[in-house]
Amino acid sequence: MRDPFQTAVSTGTDQSMHIDRFLPEFDVTVVRHAIVEADPETTYEAMLESDLTDTGPIVGALSRLRDVPAAVSRRGGGEPGEPTPGRLRFADVAETEEWTRLADVPGEEFVFGAVGKFWRPTIEWRHVDADEFVAFDDPGYAKLAIGLSVRPYGERRTLLTYEARTATTSERASRNFRRYWRLIGPFAGYLMSRALERITADAEAVARRKSTASERSKTRRGPGLSGSRLVAAAALTLVGAYHFVIRPWHRRWGSTTREARAPLPGDDLLPDATDQVTHAIEIDAPVEAVWPWLVQLGQGRGGFYSYDWLENAVGADIHNADRIVPEYQTLEEGDVVRLAPADYPVSSPESAPEVAHLETERTLVLRPPGESPAWTWAFVLEPVADGSTRLLARTRSNPGRSSIGPFSSFPALQEGVNYLFWEPAHFVMERGMLRGIRRRAEQMGRTAPSSTS
Repeated sequence: MRDPFQTAVSTGTDQSMHIDRFLPEFDVTVVRHAIVEADPETTYEAMLESDLTDTGPIVGALSRLRDVPAAVSRRGGGEPGEPTPGRLRFADVAETEEWTRLADVPGEEFVFGAVGKFWRPTIEWRHVDADEFVAFDDPGYAKLAIGLSVRPYGERRTLLTYEARTATTSERASRNFRRYWRLIGPFAGYLMSRALERITADAEAVARRKSTASERSKTRRGPGLSGSRLVAAAALTLVGAYHFVIRPWHRRWGSTTREARAPLPGDDLLPDATDQVTHAIEIDAPVEAVWPWLVQLGQGRGGFYSYDWLENAVGADIHNADRIVPEYQTLEEGDVVRLAPADYPVSSPESAPEVAHLETERTLVLRPPGESPAWTWAFVLEPVADGSTRLLARTRSNPGRSSIGPFSSFPALQEGVNYLFWEPAHFVMERGMLRGIRRRAEQMGRTAPSSTS
């Protein structure tokens, strides 16, 4: 498959390239070159060590899809996870779970790869070791190999090449990838060029410091963007930033990889869910101090501890409680927990979910009434050894069944509305709720009278 926006090469490939050992046949390849005013050894070192964080969020995301969301999560107040990386380098790629170092020939070529279903809303990765990469052919996946190489190009000059190849393992995967490629293909080459510009600048700066014979006054610069090209590049960067960085981050805000993938109570209530979002937060209070705040959730009860001014702006009549209300502490399976008043203008059965599963001080699961609900909303408490609590909130859904919204009769349009509006709106409100519960539970723990005299 070739795309008109690519600089693609499939003939005349240098057979000495190490990337050929790992992905000799492919559906798509994107290649970018740069001439660097530095020797190959200096360029190779800069290629691995250059900090990509200032080339735009997408370049970093393409090299470290796992670490960037974790870094944003730290700044957003979610689960700390691993320490926020101070920089993003190609040299670090082998330290992630998703990517595998395939070849590292100092002074010549660096190759790494990944296997996954990149077109999924939440990318499904498949870890494959380097010695298994070539032979891997399980149906339904795409293999991506990225090679960065340096070659002498005259006196103290280097040809720097960045190539990304993708091969699918089945016809269905190929169809899915083609649709996905129509979205990201137009700006993939642009992002690669930005990375090369960063490496080139770093290598040439080092070469100037090393040189005592002459001082170069100019560095190679790529052509600038102006007018409509600048607007298009900015728009594509924003789209890519949301799809590759912001969306994966907010869909699993605060949760670890294990928590996001592990089964939770309530998952079995919607076995044919097509989408799943997991958020989490750690609360410096025991489970028994957190549970009462969950029990009194609901409109006309304790509220949702989020931005009630925003909910009330759309007529939801939500009032968040800042204390444990005894009359709201009785909750049983089958009870209704309203999201909005019964006379709400756009009320539907989904506005009045029922308690589908309840396990005291452990699990509360809500779902709309009926045999085939559009979604489930689960809250799960997990005690931590130090006496704190992990609060997980998981939404599983089958949007095609939803009756909410003016576009529910138009599935394709509804999917776009979910992607651009409902998903981020749900994240903003649920993160506010989790933080609200944490603040209340921790404050109650600090103000509770001591049991010792």
